[in-house]
Amino acid sequence: MSKLRAILVEDEPSGMDNLRWKLQNNCPEVEIIAECTSGKEAIRAIKMHLPDLLFLDIRLGDMSGFDVLEAIKHPTFDLIFTTSYDEYAIQAIKNSALDYLLKPIDEDELLDAVGKARQKQRSSSFAGNTPEVPVAPRFGFPISTGQQFIELSEVIYAQAEDNVALVYLKEGKPLKISRSLGWVEEELKDLGFCRIHHSYLINLSAMTEYIRNEGGFVIMEGGKAISISRRRKDDFLKALDRFNLNT
Repeated sequence: MSKLRAILVEDEPSGMDNLRWKLQNNCPEVEIIAECTSGKEAIRAIKMHLPDLLFLDIRLGDMSGFDVLEAIKHPTFDLIFTTSYDEYAIQAIKNSALDYLLKPIDEDELLDAVGKARQKQRSSSFAGNTPEVPVAPRFGFPISTGQQFIELSEVIYAQAEDNVALVYLKEGKPLKISRSLGWVEEELKDLGFCRIHHSYLINLSAMTEYIRNEGGFVIMEGGKAISISRRRKDDFLKALDRFNLNT
């Protein structure tokens, strides 16, 4: 059976080190795929990696753990709270937490919590004895008559045109939407898209080549070459690193 892919959310370095060490030395079935020290970072990581298991501190520097959960509209992970405070237990139950571990985390309690997650994974694997078919995320792009829903894997890039945007697809004509490119960027930036130029937002999965010379540019599926603006290059390279780690 595959490992449980876990994200750790803890704003105290000592707390993160402690949790990581105990997982690595007691729970070999857990693979840590991301470590986050703030709520905003956690939200981005959850949307990007879609973990099986989330270890979530409650009091974070920029928001609470409950704020993080509220930002994830359709959670697919099992949740284990890790906190120094016992007064949030009822609220944790309301958020369907698998377990609630008080710091300092007891190794036996950690093993029990991970065991619950493993048992749920086994139950899901055997239910119906039919493999799940992965479904590409769909997004509703606003158009003049309403919304058009498109699998994001079909989007190659989006381009600014006056105050609206054109969305270029692998097949068919470009889709003209009734929002700006900035709006599209905000909606899709955590779903594998990156703004590399004032006029272009690209789907990182639709790149076929990255050319580093001078300012640099990318080649997209279909052969479109798009320059990377100087002020956006650092953000692009960071997004590219995250993308490569996740593929």
